[in-house]
Amino acid sequence: MGVVWRARDERLERVIALKRLIIRPGLTPAQTDEARRRAMREARIAARLQHRNAIAMLDVAEHDGDPCLVMEFLPSRSLSAVIAEDGPLPPEQVAAIGSQVAAALAAAHAAGIVHRDVKPGNILLAEGGTVKITDFGISRAIDDGTVTETGMLAGTPAYLAPEIARGNEPSQSSDVFSLGATLYHAVEGGPPFGLNPNPLALLHAVASGEVTPPRGAGAFTPTLMTLLRPEPTDRPTMEEAASMLALPTAPLQVPAFEQRTVPAGPNPMRAQPRQAPPPPRRLPPGEHGQQRQPAQQGPKRGVLIALLLGVVVLAAAVTLVLTSSKEPLGTNTVTTTIVTVSQDPPSTQAPTTSAQPVQSQKIGDYPAAGRAVIAYYGSDSPPQQRWEMLGPNGKAVFGDYAGFERYWGQFQYIASRNANGVTSNQDGSVNVPVDVTVKGAAGEVAGKKTVKVVLLDGRYLIDSDSR
Repeated sequence: MGVVWRARDERLERVIALKRLIIRPGLTPAQTDEARRRAMREARIAARLQHRNAIAMLDVAEHDGDPCLVMEFLPSRSLSAVIAEDGPLPPEQVAAIGSQVAAALAAAHAAGIVHRDVKPGNILLAEGGTVKITDFGISRAIDDGTVTETGMLAGTPAYLAPEIARGNEPSQSSDVFSLGATLYHAVEGGPPFGLNPNPLALLHAVASGEVTPPRGAGAFTPTLMTLLRPEPTDRPTMEEAASMLALPTAPLQVPAFEQRTVPAGPNPMRAQPRQAPPPPRRLPPGEHGQQRQPAQQGPKRGVLIALLLGVVVLAAAVTLVLTSSKEPLGTNTVTTTIVTVSQDPPSTQAPTTSAQPVQSQKIGDYPAAGRAVIAYYGSDSPPQQRWEMLGPNGKAVFGDYAGFERYWGQFQYIASRNANGVTSNQDGSVNVPVDVTVKGAAGEVAGKKTVKVVLLDGRYLIDSDSR
């Protein structure tokens, strides 16, 4: 359909990816026009999706009458290249990759877009663990008419959902299956139906829907097989898939805070302590500059940002553990640098209270608890609605609703992701770790936060200090 060039935007002085349409020789004028319309559809559909885990569509230009799609450039390797070069990946890493892809596809589905070609070649892995999905070339907006040629089967056969191979229309559920097939390939070394060079034989195998459980997925197997259910109505939604993939697949060995080395490389498993203090308080301007002092910090800072939160307040100082590394991608360790900055004045701290016993219904649905936490920290809802997501102890730490508004009002935005590592408590509640990013006057601060979630009258509520 096209060739992608690494290009330079001379006006804005930035590197971009430029996808130029290729018109195959021998096409009729009508077929040429259809190819051009399909390229424009890709641009329009991709432009509707704005998500951190999807390659952004920036503009459309023309060259000799053919569309040229101007896209975000991401220095990366495709998942297919990583598998080909490095072999099958650990289940924990595959789940971390899948959770990011699922988050982007869930946003696409919410915007009425079905990707239709989810496969390892369309998933890009960058340094620091960033994962992005690309190539909406054959995607379909639900409210648009299709421009797929009559009799053409859109998609890559090895990753198609069974219902597509049987001739049914693609749906959001089809993307869920294709994501499962992609992750199956990553952990097993090959797609669930093999790579038969005979496309008809491969389509026949896909249409059967009979998937052999993976041998190397371990505790990740149930999640994969849930995504790969043969009937579309039996599969989870993409949003539910993202929550499932964000949960750990096996007990993790968490290093103590004094440990000075941690796993590194693309998409390391984010093993974090069960309990972590709240995101760092806003620092005065002078102190913020000191916190940013290490110039060599790279993208791996986010991997260990939870260590920033495991701080000990001693008199008027807080010791922050920052990470830096000059090692190439895939090395086993990163080094640490210790920087000390002054603590915020006590007057800026929100009030604290002792937790009161709350009898929670026993929580067995960990994904639901994780979704509640993600909704609280990432919600665009009015403050009153977020206030109602708190339990009695969760509200008490703010004193009252006015205190809640004052605290969260100091931030320009709040975002969250990766509600990983849910653990249960004897009282029926669960502890949910989550990555939280806030931006205030002092800049953007990210870190791991663990909150207690209770189930009261059928509602999942945060019942601990959420600051």
